[in-house]
Amino acid sequence: MPVKLVNAVKVNEVFAHLSDGIDNSTLYSELARGQELVVVGLTLSPGYRIVRVDDRLSEKITQRHFELALINDVSEDVAYYNRVVIQSDHFLNCRPVTQVLVWRTQKPKHRKELHELAGLIFLNYLLEKYDVIVSDMNQTHDGMSFWQARMYDALIYGLKVYAYDMISCELHNIASEDDVGRYEQWLWGDPEHYQQRLAIISKFELPAK
Repeated sequence: MPVKLVNAVKVNEVFAHLSDGIDNSTLYSELARGQELVVVGLTLSPGYRIVRVDDRLSEKITQRHFELALINDVSEDVAYYNRVVIQSDHFLNCRPVTQVLVWRTQKPKHRKELHELAGLIFLNYLLEKYDVIVSDMNQTHDGMSFWQARMYDALIYGLKVYAYDMISCELHNIASEDDVGRYEQWLWGDPEHYQQRLAIISKFELPAK
C-alpha cells in the first residue's frame, strides 16, 4: 500500500500551505464559486458550504480530478480540503476514485462542522457517486487510521472490501473485522516493498464484469 509519510518535514511540505492564513484565503477565493453539494447525513451551520470544483489544477495534474472543500463564507476560509483523482484500472475493470490529499483545520471554531465530515463525504458522496474508492499511495499515520475506520464501516454496511496489489493483480477479499487486522501489515508494510498495495472499498464485487 501506501508509502507512509512518517517524516514530519515531508508531512509539513504537503499540508503546511493549507494552514497558512494567506494561502488558505486564496484557496477559499478560488473554490468559493464551485458547485455546492448536499451530502446525505451532513447538517451544516449557517455560513458553511461543501463545494466541488472540477479540473482546476489541470496544468499540474494530468489525471481527471476534482476538489471538495468545506468553506465558511463568513470568515472566508477553508476548513476541510480533499483532492480526488479518477483513473482507470483495467484489471478491476472500473474507474475508481482516490483521495490524494485530505486536510482539515485544527482551529476550534470549525470543530463542530468537521465532526464525522470526512467519513460522511467518503461513504455518502464519493462512494455513492463513483462506486469504488481506492486508497492513495502516500499516507500519513492519520490517513492509515482513517482508511481502517472506513473499512470497518464498509463491512457493517455490507460493502465489498479488498486488499489489492497493482503489479501482481492479487486481489484479496476482506470479509470480516479480523481480516482488516490480518491484512494490515500486507497493506501498510515496508514502503520499499509494499508501494503498490492498496485498500479498496466498492459497492459491487471486483473485478467488475
